[in-house]
Amino acid sequence: MNLSEDIDRILEMHKSYPKHNVSFVSIGNKNQKAIVKVLRSQNNLKRNILKWTQEFRKKSGKRAEWVKIDFVTEVLEVDFDTLKDDLISTRRNYVDYGISLDNTWKYAFLSEEINANAFVRPSKDKKSFILSEDNINNYLKKYKGIKERYSHQQYEGQQVLKFYTKGYFIEDTSFHVLDERGYTKGLREVSDLNSEIDTLIKNSAHFLKGEMNESGKYQYGYFPHFDKNIAFYNNLRHSSSTYALIEGLAYLEEDITVAEKAIDYLMNNYLYEVDGVGHIFDDTKNINEIKLGQNAAFIFAVCEYLKFNPEKKAYLEAAQKVARGIATMINENAKTIHVLNYPDLTVKEDYRIIYYDGEAALALLRLYQIDNDDNWLNLVKNLFERFIKKDYWKYHDHWLGYCTNELVQIDPQEKYYKFGIQNVSSYLDYIQQRETTFPTFLEMLMATYHLVEKAKSTGHERLVKELLDEDKFINTIHARADYQRTGYFYPEMAMYFKNPARILNAFFIKHHGYRVRIDDIEHYLSGYVQYQKVFK
Repeated sequence: MNLSEDIDRILEMHKSYPKHNVSFVSIGNKNQKAIVKVLRSQNNLKRNILKWTQEFRKKSGKRAEWVKIDFVTEVLEVDFDTLKDDLISTRRNYVDYGISLDNTWKYAFLSEEINANAFVRPSKDKKSFILSEDNINNYLKKYKGIKERYSHQQYEGQQVLKFYTKGYFIEDTSFHVLDERGYTKGLREVSDLNSEIDTLIKNSAHFLKGEMNESGKYQYGYFPHFDKNIAFYNNLRHSSSTYALIEGLAYLEEDITVAEKAIDYLMNNYLYEVDGVGHIFDDTKNINEIKLGQNAAFIFAVCEYLKFNPEKKAYLEAAQKVARGIATMINENAKTIHVLNYPDLTVKEDYRIIYYDGEAALALLRLYQIDNDDNWLNLVKNLFERFIKKDYWKYHDHWLGYCTNELVQIDPQEKYYKFGIQNVSSYLDYIQQRETTFPTFLEMLMATYHLVEKAKSTGHERLVKELLDEDKFINTIHARADYQRTGYFYPEMAMYFKNPARILNAFFIKHHGYRVRIDDIEHYLSGYVQYQKVFK
């Protein structure tokens, strides 16, 4: 990076913004949490930033790969108690302003520091949120070198500062302008969304691939605030993430055979077979159960692989055995059983979560597209009679979105089109305004896009016009594709966490503690691949 030139360009670009004496410089690299310095004067700003980056290199022994500059653009005096309430009531990790507890800006924190260090966290009973003295003190002591302890009591009834910033981020050969307010605070501006999404697909697919170990099992995920592993596993998410990995690598035209390890892991360890009928079981923490959705996810992971490597006959046979297992969990009225006990196959729960039904239908339909066994298609059609009768469209399930789209490609009946469009049309306002990234939205929107196009090409334009505002629908697709970037660990976001290298280029769920889990990456990745195939 040519830091000196980049700083000059940033200073020139920022001239039109309101002037304030205070600015912040955050300096880091992927191997350590960023150091944040407060600069209390605009005089010699460039010289001071360069000085701090040199200081960083001296102390850490590594050069500053990332430099972020935040200029204060607005300062408000507020009552501490009001501020505390506002921090707690703001959606978790969505604080878009900084705070300074004193006029000298010694106890000043950017919004990124507040969010990344879990200043606001769930209470012990998980029923509410608190402003955490422990987490604030941990950050002050370990990363700010301030030994005096913070307590809420010190500031009760006092005036403190709330401030907004405009940020710029410098890395390697480029710098980025960052958004300054609201839910997209800190998000880099891009000039070409499709090109940017291709980069996100590549980086996140490689991240997911890198989470698989030699046995084929994944590192399940992380809570990045304090670099904690998620100590759990879930074979359903193992399968669905493998599906997305295959989809992502195939889109990138890269070798997908790495996915064999993940499929073999389940076949070798978790495929339970009795008389040619198979199930995928899960024994995590001795749960010993067979989930309908788990069987389904295994099938569509295998079918996605077979699309590219059809010669893997053992995989097809395993998928067919598990499909027969799914068939045993659907009664003559197309009512599903969601969970069986392993190994005795007795019923554990008739119902657990609505998604299992859509997953089962999609799995059987994907298998039908490979082996053309009418048993699977007939089972899906029976399931759909029940879905239509019971108004399943009101659940706005992305798996049903996928499945309905594929069913109309095989059997383009009006009742299926109507169901598929209703799955989305009554939900567009909610999707447009949703502040969380909710990555399954883009998957559902893209599946419905294909269904709508098929409807128009098979003489059902009237139905589309009647049920869907198409302009609003297309605008919503593009808006969600852009907004989902707020759930991606760009370096300017990752640098504030304990171990940036662990999470860089992953997707996360912000309101769940920036959780990075294999299935979180799966949903972002699948939605983006589907989007690019149409709109790139």
